[in-house]
Amino acid sequence: MTAPTTEARRTARQLAQAASAEPPRDVDPTACAAHGCPLRGTIDLGGSGRYLCHGHAMVTMDRWPAVTDGIRQHDWMLRIIRDIRAAGSRDTQWRKAAMLAWTEADMAPHADETQALYVARLLQDFEYRIGARANKPAPMVRQRTWKEFQPTHATAASVTGATALGDVL
Repeated sequence: MTAPTTEARRTARQLAQAASAEPPRDVDPTACAAHGCPLRGTIDLGGSGRYLCHGHAMVTMDRWPAVTDGIRQHDWMLRIIRDIRAAGSRDTQWRKAAMLAWTEADMAPHADETQALYVARLLQDFEYRIGARANKPAPMVRQRTWKEFQPTHATAASVTGATALGDVL
């Protein structure tokens, strides 16, 4: 029979204190807290001071290694997203960059998608491909304004002579 390791003898309080301790000085403070993740940490869950990337923040800790592997396998997609952002906001510029980058028909920008909405969809699709999101996102089109929702027909005639709700009843 083997003796338990010193790690197994540590109490939950000691483990929590070790987890909340400051990282070593040679570790990049802007990096994702998941081991080996190449992305920047931008989300602080629970106010711990340790930041996670958008991929690791969406999954449980036991799935972190798989998400890290997915990020490393799909770094090409992050380069496409950077290129589309850098292409400029003129409609023809970023659309040309997007059309040249993809061979998949469903990844082409929708006619009503703006550059910002398209980049947001690409980031969500990246999260889907690395295993951090359950559903593949659909094209994001702009939302309609309240004026566009207004009926185009004439409004109904109001009750004549009614000045207050009590007069109507």
